[in-house]
Amino acid sequence: MAFANTIDPAHAAPRLHAWLAGRLDDATDVQVGTITIPTSSGMSTETVMFEATWSAGGERRAQRCVARVQPRGDALFPSYDLTREAAIMRALAAHTDVPVPAVLFEEPGDEVFDAPFFVMERIDGEVPGDDPPFTTGGWVMGLDAAARTALCANGLEVLAKIHGADLAKLPVADGTAQDGAAALDAQLRIWERFAGWATDGATHPTIGPALEWLRRERPASPGEAVLSWGDARLGNMLFGPDQQVNAVLDWEMAGIAPRGFDLAWWMFITRHHTEGIGVPLPSGFPTAEQTVERYTELTGHQPRDLHYYEAFAATRLSILVVRAAGLMIGAGLLPADSQMAFVIPATNLLAGLRDLPAPEGEAAYYIGNR
Repeated sequence: MAFANTIDPAHAAPRLHAWLAGRLDDATDVQVGTITIPTSSGMSTETVMFEATWSAGGERRAQRCVARVQPRGDALFPSYDLTREAAIMRALAAHTDVPVPAVLFEEPGDEVFDAPFFVMERIDGEVPGDDPPFTTGGWVMGLDAAARTALCANGLEVLAKIHGADLAKLPVADGTAQDGAAALDAQLRIWERFAGWATDGATHPTIGPALEWLRRERPASPGEAVLSWGDARLGNMLFGPDQQVNAVLDWEMAGIAPRGFDLAWWMFITRHHTEGIGVPLPSGFPTAEQTVERYTELTGHQPRDLHYYEAFAATRLSILVVRAAGLMIGAGLLPADSQMAFVIPATNLLAGLRDLPAPEGEAAYYIGNR
């Protein structure tokens, strides 16, 4: 799923230059190099890449930068809080060894890109692709089995570090979700509201029953609450040539949740990119059982109720795809009668997990007919 960036580099360049010159203390001869706007990027935010140079203290300095810009108009999420996302990244950099890009600047106004943004350092590395999935081609499939094993192991090790972060030092606690049960209830409310917003209140034949099941079958004792990355997957990591994790990206869904919330999402994305699209698990990739075993070794915690959290992961991804379908139809990238919100791997896997209805080709498509 990719969506076109709408920022005009020629229009943004002089404004970015003036803004940056005002933010660099004691700097002279501030220059902004060529602005690169990816032709497509994640649907959640827009991306602007540039290099800044300036003189200070008798030296010429340079910084490669990435601006993460809040989308204008219709967007994937109901609301955005880039200040919170930047604060989480800063806290992780200060209090953990989770590799995150340094946050350099924040701008809550709209004078530069017509929307709030923050600027972080640009870090080298490769990202396992989601479109097309990394299980079907690209640099990951070009690795040998041992390198793929290292890739997955290193990524899972970082996820374990995220779950080991001290919540008291992170801007995610709101005073109400300090234990697993309260945190899980909060996540259920978030995604129930998200589903209602994404569907304009319409009943989705798979997501609706799944949410009812998740509410009804919520584990009575979910265990401790930990920092939840929220979008824990290989595709949100930058990897170096040795398959080490250079950076963990995209913290907009971060919050608090039981351990299984992230771990099941991590495993479900791999399942989605294999079983969901009819391709085998690549050689070198661990099985779900091996992933759980390794996570337990890394953390000393045996994950609970993973069948429940896998269903939650499938429901979350299905909700996101429903919203993405609406955006793509509205942008003319899909026809109004597209079945994307129904006949997709996420909803099909969700239906199979919980024996729920999975509509097929003739299902009415409400998003394009509002």
